[in-house]
Amino acid sequence: MSKIRALIGASFVSIFAVCAHATTINVVEFDQEAYRAMNGSVFEGFEALGGTHGEGEVANGFSTSVGSFSTLGGVGTGGTVSGLEGNTGSMLALRQGHVFGRESTSPDRGSWFLDSNDTWGLNWDVALADGKSFSKLMFAITDASDAGGFLRISAVGVNHELRSGRKLRDGNVRLVTIDFGRPTRAAEVSLANYASEGGEGSFSNDGFSIDGIQVAAVPLPPSLLLLGSAFLGLGIVTRRRRRQITA
Repeated sequence: MSKIRALIGASFVSIFAVCAHATTINVVEFDQEAYRAMNGSVFEGFEALGGTHGEGEVANGFSTSVGSFSTLGGVGTGGTVSGLEGNTGSMLALRQGHVFGRESTSPDRGSWFLDSNDTWGLNWDVALADGKSFSKLMFAITDASDAGGFLRISAVGVNHELRSGRKLRDGNVRLVTIDFGRPTRAAEVSLANYASEGGEGSFSNDGFSIDGIQVAAVPLPPSLLLLGSAFLGLGIVTRRRRRQITA
């Protein structure tokens, strides 16, 4: 009995140690080697979705293999919107080819990507279709913060400003890695354009694309498996003792 209690105690310590890790957001210039090195077990390049839905706006809650996407609001204007037939500029959009500096960053000759459609940005409710846990995300952002908006990436209360000061060049590509420091089954990530640095004040309209999403899915944490085994053992011992007493 004392061994089982010690096992449970060790499991709780292990769990709390894992949960204590903080989320980090790292943004660098897109590098194909670094991108391929992650080798995430779940990939979303919008190729199958583009082939199914075609080019055009997608409704809020647009479902993918890595969760759902919604616009943060705002109505895009200009060539980005008018260049796509039937585009209202009020939703995110699936696109292909080259669109004002945005293009697919998926490997192996991909062509589709998810576009902010010049809205204020997007909200991503991260969740894997099979309910598995994940610990890290990696994706590419193209053509952000080149027209006045300050793109702010946020996840689990952690923020990262894509730029400060001068605008980024047209068609720039950034590789974003979000490490949650522990396994999780759900997370909310937002990419929001603001009119000024620091993510304060009013939103701004500025187009960008997101593509080549890799997710590092993880199995059930060993500490939880250990804890489950400990509880199972405790239950067996308790039942045996009750049988001995009643006998």
